[in-house]
Amino acid sequence: PGQEGPKVCVLPSTNRFLCRVASYWRTAVIHIWHSTNKGSIGLPGMLGQKGEQGPNGEPGVPGKRGPIGRPGKRGKQGQTGDTGIMGPPGPPASGNTHGEKGLPGPPGRCDCSSILGANNAPFGSYTQRGGPSKVPAIFVVNSEEEMGRLNVDNTIAFRKDQRMLYFKDKDGWKSIQPFQPFQSTEKVPDRVGVCGDGKVQAQHGEECDDGNQIVTDACLNCKWAYCGDGYRHEGMEECDGKDFGYQTCKSYLPGSFGQLRCTDSCLIDSTGCKYFT
Repeated sequence: PGQEGPKVCVLPSTNRFLCRVASYWRTAVIHIWHSTNKGSIGLPGMLGQKGEQGPNGEPGVPGKRGPIGRPGKRGKQGQTGDTGIMGPPGPPASGNTHGEKGLPGPPGRCDCSSILGANNAPFGSYTQRGGPSKVPAIFVVNSEEEMGRLNVDNTIAFRKDQRMLYFKDKDGWKSIQPFQPFQSTEKVPDRVGVCGDGKVQAQHGEECDDGNQIVTDACLNCKWAYCGDGYRHEGMEECDGKDFGYQTCKSYLPGSFGQLRCTDSCLIDSTGCKYFT
């Protein structure tokens, strides 16, 4: 098309409104025609400079808790620490250290052929209970005659006349301890010279003479009693040598067993007595 000519409206002045409408339509048609004949899109321009960092946003909502992880491996054992200082001793225990004595057990059974006396041992047809290798009991007899009437194998007998232990097997009775003279508290050794007449005779070596055979008083075989003479001084000594005044662990500490010991001060030492646990 050619160049646009001057915008001249040739209509009468009364129709100027229609002239303006026609002019608008013409301008719109020309604009549509130019827009349909646009060229291709050009290349993008260069990247501009980075702008300033904006303000921080508000904190977000916390997420859910994740699952628990697997337990780790056990670490190596550390070195042993130094030994600590020993603490002070604790307070002493209150009450009796030993328990109460238990009830007596049921009586044993014995099929004896003779009546038991105060000093007799149960002998005769004793019914042996248990295996053949076990010792059923320890019998106390007064003489060899009573010991010979015990019809039990693998048993032990104590002869009061010799104060010795015997063991019986298939070969008969045999002593199981060497003969040791027993320290008696009932019989004093034979007196020497004129000791015992009640008169102190220094020329015969007498220190005293009470005229009796009592070994538990202050005068023993015309010598003054002292700790270590082998005889317990009544009221002054608890023991002396092997003389404990017929005391044993069982009588000294009821319910215990073992052997008493006499100290150098003639006092009883009961540390050898034990209790059943």
